[in-house]
Order: sequence, then structure tokens, then C-alpha cells
Amino acid sequence: METLIDLLLDAKERLYAYLLDWERDYQSSTYQLAMTKGEVANWLGITPATLSRCLKQLVAEGKTSVRGRQITIHHGAL
Repeated sequence: METLIDLLLDAKERLYAYLLDWERDYQSSTYQLAMTKGEVANWLGITPATLSRCLKQLVAEGKTSVRGRQITIHHGAL
């Protein structure tokens, strides 16, 4: 179920919030996605193509790096 905050965030912001939640829950800035990227897109209510674009934008901004399903969050870019 989406919260009001989720509805106010754009796709990239929802994805980044999702990644930060994972980081907080698992206390690690590098982790392996538990779901496929398609499943993550579905969970976030976006298309797989949008997820791919958003990941590329986060990488270009220096906020994350991606290797397959492994994602690292870089806080120095905030």
C-alpha cells in the first residue's frame, strides 16, 4: 500500500528511498537486491524501463553504483 509520501515522490526519488530503506535495514551501503529488477519496478509502481533510467540517473549523479543486482550507495554525493 502506498503512503502519501510515496505518492508525492517521483520515480527516481521512490527508488532512492527504497535503496536507503534497504541500507538502513541491513546496515550496509552495499547489498544484493533480493528481487529481480522487474520485481523492484513492480513494487515501486514503475515500469522496468523507468527503473533502468532511474538507476542510470542515480549512477550518473554519483549516488549509487550498480553491478547486476548489487547496488552500493555513495553518501558523499548527497
